[in-house]
Amino acid sequence: MSIKAAQLLKLLTLSSTALPVGAYCYSQGVESAIETGLIQDEASSVAYFEEVLEMLLIRFELPVLKRLMTSYANDVQFLYWADLYKASRESKELLAESQQLAFSLNAWIKDVLKMPVEVKKQYGFVPVYAQLCGRLGLNEADVLTAYSFSVLENQVLAAVKTVPLGQMSGQRILWHLHHLVPQAVEQALALADDEISSALPQYAMFSMRHETQYSRLFRS
Repeated sequence: MSIKAAQLLKLLTLSSTALPVGAYCYSQGVESAIETGLIQDEASSVAYFEEVLEMLLIRFELPVLKRLMTSYANDVQFLYWADLYKASRESKELLAESQQLAFSLNAWIKDVLKMPVEVKKQYGFVPVYAQLCGRLGLNEADVLTAYSFSVLENQVLAAVKTVPLGQMSGQRILWHLHHLVPQAVEQALALADDEISSALPQYAMFSMRHETQYSRLFRS
Protein backbone atom coordinates (compact mmCIF):
# COMPACT_ATOMS: atom_id res chain seq x y z
CA MET A 1 0.00 0.00 0.00
CA SER A 2 1.32 3.46 -0.90
CA ILE A 3 1.93 6.11 1.77
CA LYS A 4 -0.73 8.30 0.17
CA ALA A 5 -3.33 5.52 0.28
CA ALA A 6 -2.46 4.70 3.90
CA GLN A 7 -2.87 8.36 4.90
CA LEU A 8 -6.17 8.60 3.03
CA LEU A 9 -7.54 5.57 4.88
CA LYS A 10 -6.56 7.09 8.23
CA LEU A 11 -8.27 10.38 7.32
CA LEU A 12 -11.39 8.59 6.12
CA THR A 13 -11.53 6.70 9.41
CA LEU A 14 -11.16 9.88 11.47
CA SER A 15 -13.86 11.70 9.48
CA SER A 16 -16.29 8.77 9.30
CA THR A 17 -19.64 8.85 11.08
CA ALA A 18 -18.70 5.36 12.30
CA LEU A 19 -16.01 6.87 14.55
CA PRO A 20 -17.62 6.41 17.98
CA VAL A 21 -17.18 9.90 19.42
CA GLY A 22 -20.88 10.81 19.47
CA ALA A 23 -20.75 13.89 17.21
CA TYR A 24 -24.17 12.98 15.78
CA CYS A 25 -25.73 13.79 19.19
CA TYR A 26 -24.96 17.49 18.78
CA SER A 27 -26.32 20.11 16.38
CA GLN A 28 -23.85 22.86 17.44
CA GLY A 29 -26.54 25.52 17.53
CA VAL A 30 -28.33 24.42 14.35
CA GLU A 31 -31.42 23.29 16.26
CA SER A 32 -31.70 26.71 17.93
CA ALA A 33 -31.21 28.44 14.56
CA ILE A 34 -34.14 26.40 13.24
CA GLU A 35 -36.24 27.24 16.30
CA THR A 36 -35.69 30.98 15.77
CA GLY A 37 -36.47 30.73 12.04
CA LEU A 38 -32.98 31.56 10.78
CA ILE A 39 -32.89 28.15 9.09
CA GLN A 40 -36.22 27.17 7.51
CA ASP A 41 -35.56 25.78 4.03
CA GLU A 42 -32.78 24.85 1.61
CA ALA A 43 -31.87 28.43 0.66
CA SER A 44 -31.62 29.64 4.26
CA SER A 45 -29.65 26.50 5.16
CA VAL A 46 -27.09 27.23 2.45
CA ALA A 47 -26.71 30.81 3.67
CA TYR A 48 -26.26 29.66 7.28
CA PHE A 49 -23.67 26.99 6.50
CA GLU A 50 -21.70 29.32 4.27
CA GLU A 51 -21.44 31.58 7.33
CA VAL A 52 -20.29 28.63 9.44
CA LEU A 53 -17.59 27.89 6.87
CA GLU A 54 -16.44 31.51 6.71
CA MET A 55 -16.76 32.68 10.32
CA LEU A 56 -16.14 29.50 12.32
CA LEU A 57 -13.91 27.29 10.19
CA ILE A 58 -11.83 29.65 8.01
CA ARG A 59 -11.29 32.35 10.60
CA PHE A 60 -10.71 30.21 13.66
CA GLU A 61 -10.96 26.43 13.90
CA LEU A 62 -8.97 25.53 10.77
CA PRO A 63 -5.97 27.83 11.43
CA VAL A 64 -5.92 26.76 15.08
CA LEU A 65 -6.09 23.11 14.01
CA LYS A 66 -3.11 23.71 11.71
CA ARG A 67 -1.06 25.29 14.53
CA LEU A 68 -1.93 22.50 16.93
CA MET A 69 -0.79 19.94 14.37
CA THR A 70 2.51 21.66 13.64
CA SER A 71 3.29 22.07 17.35
CA TYR A 72 2.09 18.65 18.54
CA ALA A 73 5.59 17.75 19.79
CA ASN A 74 6.27 21.18 21.33
CA ASP A 75 4.51 21.32 24.70
CA VAL A 76 4.74 25.09 25.16
CA GLN A 77 3.38 26.01 21.73
CA PHE A 78 0.79 23.24 21.73
CA LEU A 79 -0.64 24.25 25.11
CA TYR A 80 -0.80 27.89 24.01
CA TRP A 81 -3.11 27.01 21.10
CA ALA A 82 -4.98 24.38 23.10
CA ASP A 83 -5.78 26.97 25.79
CA LEU A 84 -6.94 29.41 23.11
CA TYR A 85 -9.23 26.80 21.59
CA LYS A 86 -10.70 25.90 25.00
CA ALA A 87 -11.33 29.59 25.75
CA SER A 88 -13.22 29.91 22.46
CA ARG A 89 -15.95 27.52 23.70
CA GLU A 90 -18.16 30.41 24.74
CA SER A 91 -21.06 28.53 26.32
CA LYS A 92 -21.32 25.73 28.85
CA GLU A 93 -22.90 23.49 26.20
CA LEU A 94 -20.18 24.10 23.62
CA LEU A 95 -17.45 23.33 26.17
CA ALA A 96 -19.23 20.21 27.46
CA GLU A 97 -19.72 18.96 23.89
CA SER A 98 -16.08 19.48 22.96
CA GLN A 99 -14.83 17.77 26.11
CA GLN A 100 -17.18 14.82 25.66
CA LEU A 101 -16.00 14.32 22.08
CA ALA A 102 -12.39 14.57 23.30
CA PHE A 103 -13.05 11.96 26.01
CA SER A 104 -14.53 9.57 23.44
CA LEU A 105 -11.69 10.12 20.96
CA ASN A 106 -9.12 9.46 23.69
CA ALA A 107 -10.93 6.21 24.54
CA TRP A 108 -10.76 5.22 20.85
CA ILE A 109 -7.05 6.09 20.69
CA LYS A 110 -6.32 3.83 23.67
CA ASP A 111 -8.56 0.94 22.66
CA VAL A 112 -8.15 0.84 18.86
CA LEU A 113 -4.74 2.37 18.17
CA LYS A 114 -3.18 1.09 21.42
CA MET A 115 -1.48 4.47 21.75
CA PRO A 116 -1.10 6.43 25.00
CA VAL A 117 -3.33 9.46 25.45
CA GLU A 118 -1.26 12.65 25.44
CA VAL A 119 -3.90 15.42 25.55
CA LYS A 120 -6.41 15.71 28.40
CA LYS A 121 -10.09 15.87 27.47
CA GLN A 122 -10.38 19.21 29.30
CA TYR A 123 -8.76 20.97 26.33
CA GLY A 124 -11.54 19.79 24.03
CA PHE A 125 -11.87 17.85 20.80
CA VAL A 126 -9.75 19.83 18.34
CA PRO A 127 -6.51 19.65 20.40
CA VAL A 128 -6.93 15.87 20.86
CA TYR A 129 -7.75 15.43 17.15
CA ALA A 130 -4.87 17.65 16.01
CA GLN A 131 -2.33 15.97 18.23
CA LEU A 132 -3.38 12.55 16.95
CA CYS A 133 -3.14 13.70 13.32
CA GLY A 134 0.33 15.08 14.03
CA ARG A 135 1.46 11.81 15.59
CA LEU A 136 0.10 9.90 12.59
CA GLY A 137 2.07 12.15 10.21
CA LEU A 138 -0.96 13.27 8.22
CA ASN A 139 -0.83 16.13 5.74
CA GLU A 140 -2.06 19.46 7.16
CA ALA A 141 -4.19 20.52 4.19
CA ASP A 142 -5.76 17.07 3.98
CA VAL A 143 -6.59 17.11 7.71
CA LEU A 144 -8.19 20.56 7.45
CA THR A 145 -10.24 19.35 4.48
CA ALA A 146 -11.41 16.23 6.33
CA TYR A 147 -12.24 18.23 9.46
CA SER A 148 -14.29 20.73 7.43
CA PHE A 149 -16.17 17.86 5.83
CA SER A 150 -17.00 16.35 9.25
CA VAL A 151 -18.22 19.62 10.78
CA LEU A 152 -20.34 20.62 7.79
CA GLU A 153 -21.81 17.16 7.28
CA ASN A 154 -22.82 16.91 10.93
CA GLN A 155 -24.53 20.30 10.92
CA VAL A 156 -26.26 19.76 7.57
CA LEU A 157 -27.59 16.39 8.74
CA ALA A 158 -28.94 18.09 11.85
CA ALA A 159 -30.89 20.45 9.58
CA VAL A 160 -32.07 17.55 7.40
CA LYS A 161 -33.56 15.87 10.48
CA THR A 162 -35.00 18.95 12.17
CA VAL A 163 -36.29 21.46 9.56
CA PRO A 164 -36.94 18.86 8.10
CA LEU A 165 -35.19 18.87 4.74
CA GLY A 166 -35.31 15.94 2.34
CA GLN A 167 -32.24 13.77 1.83
CA MET A 168 -31.70 15.15 -1.68
CA SER A 169 -31.92 18.71 -0.37
CA GLY A 170 -29.25 17.85 2.20
CA GLN A 171 -27.06 16.36 -0.50
CA ARG A 172 -27.41 19.46 -2.70
CA ILE A 173 -26.34 21.62 0.25
CA LEU A 174 -23.33 19.42 0.99
CA TRP A 175 -22.33 19.27 -2.69
CA HIS A 176 -22.43 23.07 -2.84
CA LEU A 177 -20.37 23.43 0.35
CA HIS A 178 -17.80 20.88 -0.83
CA HIS A 179 -16.99 23.12 -3.78
CA LEU A 180 -16.11 25.90 -1.32
CA VAL A 181 -13.92 23.85 1.03
CA PRO A 182 -10.66 23.72 -1.00
CA GLN A 183 -10.45 27.51 -1.21
CA ALA A 184 -11.50 27.75 2.45
CA VAL A 185 -8.60 25.52 3.45
CA GLU A 186 -6.18 27.64 1.39
CA GLN A 187 -7.43 30.79 3.12
CA ALA A 188 -7.13 29.22 6.56
CA LEU A 189 -3.59 28.01 5.90
CA ALA A 190 -2.58 31.51 4.82
CA LEU A 191 -3.88 33.32 7.92
CA ALA A 192 -1.32 34.94 10.20
CA ASP A 193 -1.58 34.53 13.96
CA ASP A 194 -3.01 38.02 14.48
CA GLU A 195 -5.72 37.42 11.85
CA ILE A 196 -7.33 34.53 13.76
CA SER A 197 -10.70 35.46 15.27
CA SER A 198 -13.33 33.58 17.27
CA ALA A 199 -15.86 36.41 17.65
CA LEU A 200 -19.13 34.53 17.04
CA PRO A 201 -21.66 35.94 19.54
CA GLN A 202 -24.79 34.70 17.77
CA TYR A 203 -23.33 31.20 17.45
CA ALA A 204 -22.72 31.15 21.22
CA MET A 205 -26.20 32.54 21.91
CA PHE A 206 -27.82 29.79 19.84
CA SER A 207 -25.93 27.27 21.95
CA MET A 208 -27.08 28.89 25.20
CA ARG A 209 -30.70 29.11 24.06
CA HIS A 210 -30.73 25.40 23.33
CA GLU A 211 -30.75 24.53 27.05
CA THR A 212 -34.24 25.99 27.52
CA GLN A 213 -35.62 25.23 24.06
CA TYR A 214 -39.16 23.81 24.10
CA SER A 215 -38.43 20.81 21.89
CA ARG A 216 -35.00 19.27 21.30
CA LEU A 217 -33.63 16.32 19.32
CA PHE A 218 -29.95 17.02 20.05
CA ARG A 219 -27.75 17.58 23.11
CA SER A 220 -26.66 21.03 21.90
